[in-house]
Amino acid sequence: MKTTTALFVAVFFILAVIKTSKADYVTISGKVRYADNGQVVSSGVVKAFNEFGQFETQVNINTEGDYILGVIRALHKDLIGFPNIEPEADYVPTGYPSAIDPLLMVHVDAMQNHTGIDIYVQRVGGGGNAPFTPMTNVSGLVLSDNQPIKDVVVYAKSGNEYIGFGVSNSKGEFRINNIPEGDYILIAHKVMQNSASKPVTLGEGGLDNVILNVSPKKDLIVSTNPVSFMLSQNFPNPFNPATVISYSVPKDGKVTLNVYNTLGEQVAELVNGNQNVGSYEVNFNASGFSSGVYYYRLESNGFVDTKKMILVK
Repeated sequence: MKTTTALFVAVFFILAVIKTSKADYVTISGKVRYADNGQVVSSGVVKAFNEFGQFETQVNINTEGDYILGVIRALHKDLIGFPNIEPEADYVPTGYPSAIDPLLMVHVDAMQNHTGIDIYVQRVGGGGNAPFTPMTNVSGLVLSDNQPIKDVVVYAKSGNEYIGFGVSNSKGEFRINNIPEGDYILIAHKVMQNSASKPVTLGEGGLDNVILNVSPKKDLIVSTNPVSFMLSQNFPNPFNPATVISYSVPKDGKVTLNVYNTLGEQVAELVNGNQNVGSYEVNFNASGFSSGVYYYRLESNGFVDTKKMILVK
């Protein structure tokens, strides 16, 4: 009887995951335009970053300036229009609605479909340099908590203009090519990271080994007034040994968040108590658990949702 009950519970959790996964995607669409005159951009991509600042997906901008993204349902996304690196870009990466600094970007609600989310990108400037100014380059490394970090956009700014940019790779390396010799401020931006900047002077031989240190933002909770219940997919997933689970509750009341194994047995209690309206995140450390599939389940005010996560050691 005990085995039968355990099997029933396990099947219940699997079916719950299948049922809820069908509605886990929404679409966001709009146009990409130049900020100075409103003309449409005819090339490049729009990238979506999740609430943890991690790259999620991207889509091409068509010749009419249109894009349409399919993203995982969540509290919010940050959208950034990126030019194609080749041929030479005529605009720099710009976030919705028209911001270089992530602090000035507007989060897009990713709980429902959206149209008309237009991004106005900033053109590459000339830097006020005289014609035939020799071109040069700058390269270096971006670190976060002393570790290399990817997907950081490093801008070369002269006065109020952005002259060029580079994006850090998985080793934290960045490079900005073909910018005029002169004085610049290098600015490193990434969603959910505190930015970094450094003044540099670029001469004929360029400049290498520039170190820029960004740092993680601690305030990952971005919505204090959710309109619906929501349980997000844990991040990272798969994970080892720790992961973050975020959720939102639109009503005050008791909240439970528990972790179960594939037999339906509760193996961890993450939340059990009254909580006010808001969005929350919980760290789950599975250092004492074996590799495998686990399920986490949120219950509050009659709302129930279950998702699957994978521990790989």
